[in-house]
Formats: sequence, structure tokens, C-alpha cells
Amino acid sequence: MLPDAVSAMISFADAARRLQHGEDGAIASTFVDVLPIEAAALSTLGPPFGSAVFSASDRRAAESDEQQVLLGEGPGWSALRYREPVLAYDLSGPTGDDWPSTRAALRQTGWAGLLSFPLSVGTFDLGAVTLYRADTGPLAPAELDEAKLLAHLAALRMLSSAVRDVEAGRTPTSVSVAQPSGRHVHQATGMVVAQLDLTAEDALLVLRARAFADGLPLHAVAEAVIERRIDFRDPRTTDPVRKEDR
Repeated sequence: MLPDAVSAMISFADAARRLQHGEDGAIASTFVDVLPIEAAALSTLGPPFGSAVFSASDRRAAESDEQQVLLGEGPGWSALRYREPVLAYDLSGPTGDDWPSTRAALRQTGWAGLLSFPLSVGTFDLGAVTLYRADTGPLAPAELDEAKLLAHLAALRMLSSAVRDVEAGRTPTSVSVAQPSGRHVHQATGMVVAQLDLTAEDALLVLRARAFADGLPLHAVAEAVIERRIDFRDPRTTDPVRKEDR
């Protein structure tokens, strides 16, 4: 066997161990270390754990996946719905998918293309992992096979983490507690619950609607609520973005 092939096998085996035993926040980075991609993010989508970013390799990937969470459509949703990978190597190409709004939003992020793989354990659907790319070249068949296997291992890890949280009485991953931005969303959701006397689910919908209306990532609106630049009881608080962030 060639030395490069041996090295690749060792690298992949190490990645598999990291997915099984590493920290939740490092799951997405494992995909970046093994595959020819620039970033990755994993999100839970829909029931039973809600829709939120679970792990992201960097802030840009987290914000890109938040667009899918916010809009309720995207390559991850399609991959999960049809239970097969979505390969969108060129986001600037003609649209023929069922996520036009998300495609338009992702074009503005600068990604050239992406791939989304469903995260399922048997018939139990969790969400999707989206791999973000800076070029439009396709992955080799062997690389696609590795991505599918990593997605399977990541799904097992996500399910284990979610079940552990539920059994411990902690908030499910629907508030994305693995990410700093997710903790902000969780805290802001609680504040909106108090402000408007809503359920947590409805309060999160209010935050998402405000983010969509303002064209901002969900975490940016959440931070504005926490810093009391937005109070849903007071229409005079209308500025979700700090001047230094403009």
C-alpha cells in the first residue's frame, strides 16, 4: 500500500475516534480536517430536538447554517427530507432546487458551493451536516464515501449527546447550547418568554421572525435582546445591530 494511502487511512481512523469521543463543539472541525472543504456545520432540523446549529467549525459556517434554521429551508432540510446527499457544487449556477431563499442568502456569504448530508440513525431523523467550499470542483467518489461515513458517526454522536441532555434534565439541542451564539439564543428566548408571556417555542419563533425581517443572523438579534437594544414590549427599541458592527 502506498504511503499516502496509509496516511489517509490513519487520518480517517483518527477522525472517526474524535467523532466518537471528542467534544461536541469539535465535531464539525473533524470534517474539515479530513475532507477538501473550508468549513462545516451540523444542525438539528425539526422534531424532536428542534432546529438549531449543533456544531460549527467557525463562526462563518455557523451563520451560514443559521440561515437554514431561520428560513426553514435549505440543502440540509432537503438532504434530511429525501434522505440522500445534496451536492450543490456551484451556488451561482441555475436554480432547480427547493430552497431558493437559502440559496440566495448563501450566495452572499461567499461560498462557491456546498454539500449536505442527512444525519439519521435508522429511521430516526436528527438533522444535517453541510460542508462549505471555496471552489466548485466536485469531490472524488472516495471522498464522498468518507463524508457519508463521517456523517453516520456524527449522527450517532449527536443522538447520544441529545439523549444524555434530556436524561439529565438539560435543555435539548434545540437551543444549540454547544455554540456561544446558541447560548445567546437560549438566553434571549427566555427573556422574550418573560416579555410577552409566551411559550419558549413561540418566543423562538418571534426571534426568528425578527431576524428574518431585519435580514440578520439569529444570534445578532438574540444579542440585541440580551443587551436590551431590543425589547418586544417597547417599539422604541428597534436597533438590533451595534454601531461598531455595521
